[in-house]
Amino acid sequence: MNKIVRSLAEVEPVSGSVPDLVPSTIHCRTNSRRGHTNPLDRSYPPVNAVCRALHVLKVANQKSIVTVNSIHAATAIPRPTIVRILETLMHEGYVVRDNMCGGYRVTQNVLELSAGYGGIPRVIEIARPLSIGLTRQIKWPIGLGVIDGDAIEIVYWTGTISPVVHTNTVLGKRPDLFRFAMGRAYMAFCGDDERERHIARMRKEMPDEFGANEEAAFRQHLKRARSAGYAMRDPRTEPARMTTFGVPLMEKGNVAAVMSVSFFTSSVPQKDVKKAVLKPLIETRLNIEHALAFISDRPHLDATARREYDVNI
Repeated sequence: MNKIVRSLAEVEPVSGSVPDLVPSTIHCRTNSRRGHTNPLDRSYPPVNAVCRALHVLKVANQKSIVTVNSIHAATAIPRPTIVRILETLMHEGYVVRDNMCGGYRVTQNVLELSAGYGGIPRVIEIARPLSIGLTRQIKWPIGLGVIDGDAIEIVYWTGTISPVVHTNTVLGKRPDLFRFAMGRAYMAFCGDDERERHIARMRKEMPDEFGANEEAAFRQHLKRARSAGYAMRDPRTEPARMTTFGVPLMEKGNVAAVMSVSFFTSSVPQKDVKKAVLKPLIETRLNIEHALAFISDRPHLDATARREYDVNI
């Protein structure tokens, strides 16, 4: 993937003081059991019988009725093997023989196979390996989130491979749209109508915290975020010893997801924040958006098929 670089010359320096990054010689826990997502790295060779059964089931699921011959034409699996696989799938309740139509069809039990899938958006699948690459570059954990009602739900986090991780996990947490960098990044780049709906809700639900002065300051922050390409969380938000930057991941003019990086303010000198944290974050954002555009123009490609990218940043 070609490198996409956006100039940061006009980005305002981050206010406040911040300390030296932990030396890059620190070992990154890439052997963490949750730290790697490349499906091509396996401990054992695949079981051919399982691969063939899944292939047959996939073909059967694509059509209303399939025959042994049509499955053979699609898979090149020997016909006797196909028959045994179909008989096994019938035994397990995933396939039935339809004598009326002269073939086999799947049953509603195949829906159970997707019951454990949380519907992770395609943008998260695409952004995942690039987020891993970013953490390996800058060491700090990266979060990915999607809008969920009145907050952002964090659905992916690279803390398991970060040598400077600051908490056990942030998965499942819901940073609000007012104080947190993820929420502010979303608010800055979402559509005008949606932004106004969220602001109207804040006025109603948070009258003491979101008065006229707070709303004016919030709108100014969103304006600066749109100009700079990133948002910062309210410095009064706990933990106060940390800073968070948030950026949107845009697809076809809409915010598909948001990405953030948090780091200790005592770990990166203010003069180094742009180079050490902010620039790599924005470059990764642009690479993700480039990948989203590439996949969107080629709908036949499976975004989950390749999870390792050459992160050229």
